[in-house]
Amino acid sequence: MKACRNPGMGIRPLVLSLLLSLSLSLPAAANEMWDALFKEHLENAKAGEADAQYELGIMYLKGQGVEQDRDKAVKWLQAAAKSGYSLADVKLTRIEEQEAKFKQLRNSADRGDLEAQYEVAMMYLKGRGVQTDETKGLAYLKKAADKGDAKAITRLGIISYKGEVGKPDYKKAVSLLNSVSGNSVLAQYYLGEMYAAGAGVKKDYATAIDWYKKAAAGGFNRASGKIINLEEEQKTEQRRKLNAAREAQRLQALKAEQTQRASEARESARQSARAAKAAAESKKAERKKVAARQAEPEPETGFERLLASHWLRGKRPVDYLPSQVTRCDRDDDRLVCFSEVLHRQSGTKNVEYRVKSIISDEDGAFAIVYRNLVLDVTDAAEPDDQPLGYDNQLEQGFHIKTGWTSEHKVICKPDGKHNLDCDKDQTYNITLVAEH
Repeated sequence: MKACRNPGMGIRPLVLSLLLSLSLSLPAAANEMWDALFKEHLENAKAGEADAQYELGIMYLKGQGVEQDRDKAVKWLQAAAKSGYSLADVKLTRIEEQEAKFKQLRNSADRGDLEAQYEVAMMYLKGRGVQTDETKGLAYLKKAADKGDAKAITRLGIISYKGEVGKPDYKKAVSLLNSVSGNSVLAQYYLGEMYAAGAGVKKDYATAIDWYKKAAAGGFNRASGKIINLEEEQKTEQRRKLNAAREAQRLQALKAEQTQRASEARESARQSARAAKAAAESKKAERKKVAARQAEPEPETGFERLLASHWLRGKRPVDYLPSQVTRCDRDDDRLVCFSEVLHRQSGTKNVEYRVKSIISDEDGAFAIVYRNLVLDVTDAAEPDDQPLGYDNQLEQGFHIKTGWTSEHKVICKPDGKHNLDCDKDQTYNITLVAEH
């Protein structure tokens, strides 16, 4: 038997961040990683490694890299416990507690207890204290919902919206969430999500903001960042409409000027008493002058040079300058940039955010002030001892902090080689490279 590693140091924490990152953007790759991890644990567990036996038990328990099987989970956890792996004892005790809790709740649920019906439904849906069974989970939810339980109605609406069991049913989701929106901040939040995305309803930022504000007023802090995000989207739309109108006016004025010049040229030709050949030559010369003036480029400004490129730091797009992830628009004598929705990992937490920057041209140098707008924070490492184990978004919503972070200031100067030399927060220097 191989030597056992430290009982408190399984390898899951070492790979979890990578798996989280992959699961956000590359589901197939994430599944391959889980499959590979399962095979590795299985091989090491059969060789007698206690930590691998524990990790294998957890994977069977949660259905990660393998179909959920609680019996096999208990078997491998018991093997790890016999080898002295202390966390396995804790987990086995928790499993027993969950199973006992499930039986107690199911008895209450079958007697008509609405709260018990909801909790049993959640335990079936997530496989806590019992094997995962979506059909039974939905059945218990519907029992409670049919008797008017707002919590169950809300959860059915969320399941319909997200397509967590079967395909999304937006029409059903809107109906369910609207029916409890008077007293459910969670329903209000998800109605905001649906109007913001145009899912089952016409996209309407104003209506989405109204729903988010109701949820936030009820204490659901998760909505706060979404409100700011949509207000920024509205400002961006207004800015782009204004810029489009200004551009249309500029083109109209240019066209009028060209028409006037052509009219003057024709009038000059009519008034000329010269010979036909001389008149023709005069017209030709005038046309050449007009064409030359039209072709003459306007002086390129610093902003135009900045907007002509996508900016990189190393191989990564810069999120506070024009790049593959950020679009910038003119706002009088400055640029306002707003990135797409971005993600970053902080331990097991996934942070969803956007970046807003304001750029001023100060004698050839660019003064940049930017802030992150945190939209949401989720923790993929659900506590194993959580009774329901079903992403209790209502509770999470009250302590997640969203909204603006502190400002950062960057001063960038062109170096004459299509790069920018930048000083960030008067702390350190960075070089940004133009990708044309």
